[in-house]
Amino acid sequence: MAGLTLDRRGLIAGAAAAAAALPEVAKAAVRWSPGGLKAVEDEARASEVRGMVVLAAGHPVLQFGEPAAVDRIASCRKSFLCALYGIALRDRKIDLDAHIGDLGIDDYTKLTDLEKSATVRQLLQARSGVYIPSSAETPAMKAARPARGSHPPGTFWYYNNWDFNVLGEIYQRLTGWSVFQAFEHQLARPLGFQDFDPLRDARYGYDPQAPRFPAYNLWLSARDMAKFGQLYLQQGRWKGVEIVPADWVALTTKPISPTGRKGIESGYAWLWWGDMDPSSGLPPGSYLAAGNGGRYIIVMPAIDTVIAWQPFEVRGRPQAKIYTEDGALDRLILKVVAARQAI
Repeated sequence: MAGLTLDRRGLIAGAAAAAAALPEVAKAAVRWSPGGLKAVEDEARASEVRGMVVLAAGHPVLQFGEPAAVDRIASCRKSFLCALYGIALRDRKIDLDAHIGDLGIDDYTKLTDLEKSATVRQLLQARSGVYIPSSAETPAMKAARPARGSHPPGTFWYYNNWDFNVLGEIYQRLTGWSVFQAFEHQLARPLGFQDFDPLRDARYGYDPQAPRFPAYNLWLSARDMAKFGQLYLQQGRWKGVEIVPADWVALTTKPISPTGRKGIESGYAWLWWGDMDPSSGLPPGSYLAAGNGGRYIIVMPAIDTVIAWQPFEVRGRPQAKIYTEDGALDRLILKVVAARQAI
């Protein structure tokens, strides 16, 4: 990606001058207010954001803090797995309507015949109807888990790590790739990730209480996360080459399940969150990958903008204010939107 000259506070150093020097990014540069970006930076700092990148038309207009710092991305990993499924579907290695029982999926807590009738499609939508303990299940997820057998497959949305972890297992069985191999060769390398080390930043996560299907944990920097968001904004294309099919991008980022939350997390699609809140004030069609503790990749196609950040993990409090304070996520996104419109 072409870059703009940034001062150490992360603001555009003379938008007009940058536009003159780099005509290919002039259109993106002049839409952004230095004062508005200063407000974004102030909000990010107050919200305990460690490293942040804002891309407009594929070019950086803000790089705040430590954009190259690598940290765990938590549940943002699920949106990356979604991309891998799109590639496998294009290559005819995945059948979305296959039943998990027919694929040989079972758990140490034996699944019922009804649970085994859940499809790959329903797992991708977090609608499997399988409600048993899973690796990387947070206390909040455990508390919200429905009673076993309370909802048939396909009828109820619940943010379910069992579904997401089993998707990793199914992917590996049907494609012959490990999730980490596919991530490296089908996403990280083609997108030119700068900070990802496959020997360091990809690890299975097992839970002693639910060890059958592990979580597939990844560590990334904000600037590499932003590249993935840009891939989706470009409908799966990168430098003129299709990485992820455009119809898969469109299908899986359109929210179908109300979540009971406000703003950009008010809806859930297929391993992506999306805005279903008419009062959010966000650009229409905005969606995001979200990770516990405050990791986010935000894609706003309506204004050709991507945001990505990693939070600080404050000692004794692993969840940053951007994650724990009510409204902090949407407030920071709206600061970015306002910066674009303010100039």
